[in-house]
Amino acid sequence: MLLITVDSGNLLSCAEYEQVTRLAELTVTSGADIYTMDVADNDICFYPSSAGTTASGTPMNAILAEGHDPYGIFIEILKEAGIAVVPNFRMNDHHGSPDQWTEWEREHKEWSLGQDTGTWRSYKKVGDRGWREVGDLRQMDYAVKEVRERRLGILREIADRYPLDGLMLDFGRSAPFFREPKREKSDYMTQFVRAVRTMLDEVGERRGQHLMLGAAVPWDIDYCTEEGLDIKRWIDEGLLSYLCPGEWFFVDYNLPYSEWVALAEGSSCKVYPMLMSCVSSSDAVTPGKRVWLGDGFEEFDPPKIRALAESAYSQGVDGIMFYNLHANSFASRLYADLRELIDPVRIPSTTRHYFYARRPKYLPTEYFSFGLPDGYAPGEVEAFTPFELNEAGDAFSYTVLFGSDLGDVTADFQFKLRDLGDCDEIEVSMNDGRLSADSIDFHQCQPPELPEFRYAIWRSELGSSHLRVGENALTVRLAERDPGRTLPVQVGEFEITVGPDDG
Repeated sequence: MLLITVDSGNLLSCAEYEQVTRLAELTVTSGADIYTMDVADNDICFYPSSAGTTASGTPMNAILAEGHDPYGIFIEILKEAGIAVVPNFRMNDHHGSPDQWTEWEREHKEWSLGQDTGTWRSYKKVGDRGWREVGDLRQMDYAVKEVRERRLGILREIADRYPLDGLMLDFGRSAPFFREPKREKSDYMTQFVRAVRTMLDEVGERRGQHLMLGAAVPWDIDYCTEEGLDIKRWIDEGLLSYLCPGEWFFVDYNLPYSEWVALAEGSSCKVYPMLMSCVSSSDAVTPGKRVWLGDGFEEFDPPKIRALAESAYSQGVDGIMFYNLHANSFASRLYADLRELIDPVRIPSTTRHYFYARRPKYLPTEYFSFGLPDGYAPGEVEAFTPFELNEAGDAFSYTVLFGSDLGDVTADFQFKLRDLGDCDEIEVSMNDGRLSADSIDFHQCQPPELPEFRYAIWRSELGSSHLRVGENALTVRLAERDPGRTLPVQVGEFEITVGPDDG
C-alpha cells in the first residue's frame, strides 16, 4: 500500500488554472493508492469556506477570484485516475505570526494554548521567519467544546463539499492539544475523533460508500498518551481505518513501528509508517553542514527509501506513507519508481542504505528542529548530539534497527569520529561480537566560516553472524587514549550499506 501526504504549499503557489491541473497530473504519476493534501490548518481553509476562514494572501487567490476551486480541481483529476483522496486536517498547527491569525482566533484568545501574544521571546536567531517564532496562539484547547465544534464544522463542510474517500487527522502538527493536566483530558479528544467518525459514516451512508478515517501521529506512544491522545481506545472503538506514526521533518531508521503493529493487532486498523522526505535535519554536530560530510545525506534517494521500507516491513507494517514528498520537488526523479522502491519482494535484490544520524527521541516542538544548534528546546538537542569518548575506558552503546536477513550477503558498515587522535585505539562490537577495522581513513572538513577539523571514517564488513533482523547492539569503546589529544572524540553517523541478494 502506497500513501503520499503533502502540505498545501504547492497548491497555494498556483496562480493559474493550468498550474493546478499540471500539479495534479504530476501527482498522478506516483500511482499512489491514497493521496492526502492539507485542506485546512486549524481555522485556515484552502478552499472557499463558510465554516472556517478561507486562506488569503497566496497566489491561489487569483484562481479563487475567477470562481474556481483549486482543491476541487485537484481532487477531481486524482479521482479520475483511480487514486483515493483523503484530505488532511492539521489538528493544531502552530504556524502563523500574529498578523496571520484569523478573526475567529483573535476573538477567542481565551481558548488559546499560547502564553505570549507577542513573539517567541527566547529565540534570537536573526532572519528566522515569523512563523517559527510564534504560533502558539493558533493552538487551541480541545477541552473547550466550542473549539471542537468549530473544527468539526470545518471537517463536515469538507466532507460535504468534495467527493473524498475519507479524512486524515494530523496530530503531528502539533501538540499540545490541551492545558495541563493533558493526559487526564483524553476523553475530550476521543469525543472529537468519535464525532468525526460518526460524521463520515453519515456522509458515507448517503453516498453508499465507506469513508476512511486516518490519523498521522507522533511515533512515541508514551508521548501521545501524555498529550491526551488515547489511541488504543480509538482503535478498540473501531474509529480509525489506519494509523501513520512518524517523525516530522526527517526520517529515523530506528523508530519502533512494531509497537504500533502490536497496538493495532486484532483490529481492522492498518499501520502505515510515515517517512519524511528529508534524512537528516541536524548540523548540531558540524555547524553549517547537514551532516559531517555534508555530501547529500539529506537527499531522499532510492537506497535510503528501500532501507526504510525494509526495516518497516520487518516490523509487520501494512504499507508505507511518504510525507511532504511534493510533486514539484520529487515527481521527476522518484514518483514513477515509488511502488517498486517499497515492494518487499523486490527490495532484497537491490541496494539499501541505512543511515543512523540521531538517537530516537520525539521532538514535539518542530520549530526547534530545523538543524540549528541554538534552535532546540531544553532536552531536545541530545537527539542530535554525537557520542563522546575522552578517557581510556569510555564507551557507549547504540541500538541499530535492521530489516534484512543477510544470509550469505555481506554489508558495509562505517561510522565517523571527529578529532580522533593518531594514537587513540577504538574497540567496536556488534551484538557482543568484536569487529575489526578494515580501514580507518582520515579526512579534513571545512565548514563554512568555521575552523577546519579532522575526522576519521571507521569501516568494517558485517555478515549474518554480526547483524540480525530487528534490534542490534552496537558498542564503541576507547581502549587507549592519545596523550596528545586535547578534545573529546565525537562519534556519530552510523551507516550500513547492503547490496543485492543474488541468490
